[in-house]
Amino acid sequence: MLSKGEEFLHIIEVNPPAYPDMSHKHLEDKWGHVIITDNVFGTIRVSPFAFGARLAHDVPGMETTVVVSTRDRNILAIESEVRGALWNGVDSYLVVVGDSFPTVEHNSNHFEIVEHLLELQETIPAFEVGMPARFRRWHLQRRIDLGAQFFEVGPVVDPDTIEEQVKRMELEPDDPPVFLSVIPPFSQSFVDRVVDMGGVSVTDRLRSDLDSLDKEDRREYAWKRAGECSEVAEGLGLAGVVVMGLRYETAVGEDAAAWHMERHGQN
Repeated sequence: MLSKGEEFLHIIEVNPPAYPDMSHKHLEDKWGHVIITDNVFGTIRVSPFAFGARLAHDVPGMETTVVVSTRDRNILAIESEVRGALWNGVDSYLVVVGDSFPTVEHNSNHFEIVEHLLELQETIPAFEVGMPARFRRWHLQRRIDLGAQFFEVGPVVDPDTIEEQVKRMELEPDDPPVFLSVIPPFSQSFVDRVVDMGGVSVTDRLRSDLDSLDKEDRREYAWKRAGECSEVAEGLGLAGVVVMGLRYETAVGEDAAAWHMERHGQN
């Protein structure tokens, strides 16, 4: 569970398929922990609760965290989904507001949902609830005071920007685990999209590197920089990194698997 913070983790974020299939089994032997998105950008996909349940049943040893978007659900609907997923072996939830592309009415308050799920732990204790946070102490502290048990910050694409951002959180030894979202910088246009969507701005060095590389060399470079992000995050005392922003085919592909294995000293 992410709230334990016992070892530095490398986690992959994945989108469920648009329709039920067996693609979840492609994660086997490639990643040990996945975060499952919840209909990002308003694109309807298989329920992340159901996808997490299939992973729990079909991929032994896989740890899953389900993203719970509160943007268009009420408390009863969310608790029902959580109860069903718990029954199927999913014990970790990351509660987010949800994006507004396309714009949707926010009928649920994510603080209220987290508070409700934490109260539910008194009845069903074997699960955890986390939240995203900004690189600001006041923002993180509000969520700590609420009782959230782990956090995800970012995303970043440039390892040279991480230390300055992490310092702004003024982390303390007793804080719950904080995980850093990392997106490999595959191209200038890809980096621009990440920054436009709220990612941390990058240095001139990274942009210069991308400009100087041939297209076929950029993927190797992107994974290398993602590895440097992991090293910096671990050195700064974060609990792990979440590799995100990838197509499913990329997340389960050879490059991603090799990157993960290298981080665990298996290559």
